[in-house]
Amino acid sequence: MELEDTSRFDSYIYEGLKVHRFRHAFVPMAEQTNLVELEYNNKLFAHYFREFLLKEKPDIIHVFHLARLSASAIDVCKELDIPIVITPTDFWFVCPMSQLRMPDNSLCSGSIRNNVNCLKHYVSVTQSPRIYSIIKKTPNWILDLVIWGINKGMLPSIWYFSFIKALSQRPSFLMSRMNQLDRVVYPTRLMGEILIKNGLSTEIMTYSPYGINLQNVERGINKGSAKKLRIGFMGTLYEHKGAHVLIKAIRSLPDCKDIEVKIYGRIEDFPVYVSELRALASGDGRISFCGTFPNAEIGEVFSGLDVLVVPSIWYENTPLVIYSAQAAGCPVIASNLGGMSEAVAHGENGLLFEPGDEKELATLINQLHENRALLGTLAKNARKPKSVAEYAGELLIIYDEIFKEKRIS
Repeated sequence: MELEDTSRFDSYIYEGLKVHRFRHAFVPMAEQTNLVELEYNNKLFAHYFREFLLKEKPDIIHVFHLARLSASAIDVCKELDIPIVITPTDFWFVCPMSQLRMPDNSLCSGSIRNNVNCLKHYVSVTQSPRIYSIIKKTPNWILDLVIWGINKGMLPSIWYFSFIKALSQRPSFLMSRMNQLDRVVYPTRLMGEILIKNGLSTEIMTYSPYGINLQNVERGINKGSAKKLRIGFMGTLYEHKGAHVLIKAIRSLPDCKDIEVKIYGRIEDFPVYVSELRALASGDGRISFCGTFPNAEIGEVFSGLDVLVVPSIWYENTPLVIYSAQAAGCPVIASNLGGMSEAVAHGENGLLFEPGDEKELATLINQLHENRALLGTLAKNARKPKSVAEYAGELLIIYDEIFKEKRIS
């Protein structure tokens, strides 16, 4: 390895814990120049990880994400006969963009023949609008035929064909590695269904929703007793989280409505989108951008809210903010998608609306504004999530099962 490659690895201490860091970058590394392949099969990282495991000699590895590390970590664990467990926190294993959301915001369930849909999405993000327009208009069957020809070596050698080939081979590469895992601990039914649809063996799957830190959250009372309906949004201020849907819904309601909207999220990360949000909210005194807050203050923040709105326009595999809201006895209005609809039962502990439909969302907000008894019922029915300790206990049981399986085999 070159000096530049070895300098990508270092370590530091964080709150008494030693952290080993890989300084990732979207550039060629070691002998690999294909950036598409590097994303899911990074041999430089594999070399470092092998040396790390040989030194540390862990009993088991538990991974919560492999983006920027790559699935080469699985190969190393299998080579060294170290049990490995993965909890997928998003859809990276079946989607290069991790969200299963196409450029037009339509939802995807995984790769189709020769990964044509992933190619179109990848081009939309990495290439010029002119090139994307050409690819978008090309029928899927033609793209399928071209990709097939590239993989068979039947077409002339063109530099970008190697990237197309690597992208088309991503699904089979990753799913073959996933099926070598000792366990996949999936946190939502949606995640399990999508992984099975894309080829994961059910024999290694275990369902276990996340636990959260309940230390700073107390169950609230008297939700809706204030004159104003106090609405909150918490999350990344970027399009897929749907803050714009909430703002449009509020703007459609009469100014006379006693409503207060607090939007929590980092305003520095995606300044273009935040500017769009501010423009949408301009002149409406009911809407305020509140930045972020320390995790220790989450209970205090929820005590000042009557309802949390989660208007995401993607599946939201694991809605931790919904779990926190439920722990605080705060009803949730959420998009009727995936992990959100698993945590929110319409009319029981919250309300659901069609993703992106600001008119329906406005109707539900108005309903809670006018019917405080319903708001109180939803708050009363809030489901208490499991604690971090309970979740850790479930993981320890899974680890013990794996160790027993290893001894028997």
